[in-house]
Amino acid sequence: MAFAAIASSTSPVRIAQAGPNCDADTTIDSQEEAFFGLLNDYRADNGVDPLVFSDTLNQAAAWKSEHMAANDYVSHDDAGINRDFFGRLVDCGYPANTSATENIAGGHDTAAATFEQWRMSPAHNSTMLDPDKVAIGIARAFDAESEFGWYWTAEFGGVADGFTSPPPEDLPNETGDTNCDGVVNSLDAALILQLSAGLLPALPCPGGGDTNGDGITNALDAALVLQFSAGLISVLPA
Repeated sequence: MAFAAIASSTSPVRIAQAGPNCDADTTIDSQEEAFFGLLNDYRADNGVDPLVFSDTLNQAAAWKSEHMAANDYVSHDDAGINRDFFGRLVDCGYPANTSATENIAGGHDTAAATFEQWRMSPAHNSTMLDPDKVAIGIARAFDAESEFGWYWTAEFGGVADGFTSPPPEDLPNETGDTNCDGVVNSLDAALILQLSAGLLPALPCPGGGDTNGDGITNALDAALVLQFSAGLISVLPA
């Protein structure tokens, strides 16, 4: 069973300041990172500029997914606290003088399945390809006792208000593992290519990208990761 919904707002200007009900784990996991890649590839295929991560939109998305999972509901309004989705964005610090749209879904654990769920819905698909949106926050959360299990939230905004990459010292430094999931595979290569193309400000695990030890992270490193994941080479040079 799966469920998806969409909401949008062009609300008048509100003062943007951090408010209550925004605390959440904003760590970007491998599936959230994968969704980001799938979405920007899809936008590129349709002639639309890529999105960038936003700290505040990530905060709002993470809180929403965790809240839906914990309270077993799927709705843009935040259950029990009388707040709409745009009010949450503002409470979490996102600039209010812009339009915003929210996609939510329940029922799938993977980025690919949730991406397809939204892509097959005309309204959700339109949001993902909206050229007026420049920033995104994406988060998923799980609760085994809930109806749908996994819950996803994507926040799309018209202002890129900044993204702070996790500090390198707090992340693993294994060569080739660019997303900190403990596995070196094609997803790591895709992240390296996105970084070299300017679609990412930094790798989730920055130290893992320079696979040939030349001090530069670029397409050559991605090629080595692909060869390694395919079994063509047994070890990465760096």
